[in-house]
Amino acid sequence: MIGLIYILKRNIMFKDLDTLDKSRIYNIFIVRTPFQLINAYETKYFFKKNNAILIIIDNGTENNKHQLTNLIYDDVWEKVIRFGDENKSNFLNYIKLIKKLNKINIDSLFIGSGFNKMQQVLVANINSKYTCFFDSGTNTMTTYNAFVENNINFSALKKMRFKIFGLKTKIDKKIDFFTMFDLKELANHKIYKNNYEFMKNKFLDNSSNVETKEIYIIGQRFVNANILSADNYSDFLNKVCLYYKDYKINYLMHRTETDDFLIKYDFDKKMNIIKSEIPGELFFLSLKNRPKYIIGTVSTLLVSLKYIFPNIAVKSYKFDINSFNKNKELYTLEYDNLKKNKVEIINFEDSF
Repeated sequence: MIGLIYILKRNIMFKDLDTLDKSRIYNIFIVRTPFQLINAYETKYFFKKNNAILIIIDNGTENNKHQLTNLIYDDVWEKVIRFGDENKSNFLNYIKLIKKLNKINIDSLFIGSGFNKMQQVLVANINSKYTCFFDSGTNTMTTYNAFVENNINFSALKKMRFKIFGLKTKIDKKIDFFTMFDLKELANHKIYKNNYEFMKNKFLDNSSNVETKEIYIIGQRFVNANILSADNYSDFLNKVCLYYKDYKINYLMHRTETDDFLIKYDFDKKMNIIKSEIPGELFFLSLKNRPKYIIGTVSTLLVSLKYIFPNIAVKSYKFDINSFNKNKELYTLEYDNLKKNKVEIINFEDSF
């Protein structure tokens, strides 16, 4: 009975795809995070695509889902399809989605950059005339490097279950990039620049854009995820509070961050803690006045804010890479990426 209910629910999820006019040509946008959805809007705006179908794959926290919900503008999309559960495998949903999409005419597939196995299967099996990645944080850089190294297909050990369902596991498409990052052109892949024109036009009000004596710290889930020790991260925040004591200090929490650590170490008394309700880009676009500084550590948000707000000083404080309990190579790449995109990098140990 439970299996039958699951199949029925899965069929309902995709029922709108069955109602699409088979004589029309559609453009597909697939996202998993609020940041990806922001970039999907920018992609649609840049490429001037109509007949656009947005597909949201939920696999994150409740706040992640909440932010995605608040970012859906109904007047933009022909259809919005949404599915996923963070606590269960979406494998059968992916298969169902691919089979449904391949019954309609697709001109372009736009999807958040990244080469986890399910993204690879989507890209390999959705029949589109054109395919393009839009930004997905650091995944954009790792995906780009995979193309540079010609390493975009996964190992034979992971292919069997996909082949059972008649799915391809090899990507043989030309894929372009629409990105805010400064990437060099590749031989068979075009790089299009994302300047966030859609969001600027929709939200930015330059009439009241006066500089205030405030700073914003871009929060991270370092302590929650045991990436940095509580003592290490609290030392950083305490030094920031002391160094910028003449400013109003705001701390914008990461959408997956909890405030337990911040309260335990009395940071709620030292700074204005703001819980993340909307993506950081939209938060800053919605401010009536601009802060003096935006500072952080390795957040990709620093890069997007650097491009959206060229008149705000955006700074990244760099921890010694050995301070990180895990993902050292990833954070090395993050800092390199920030530097390449002209975000000011400051060595934390030498700066206070």
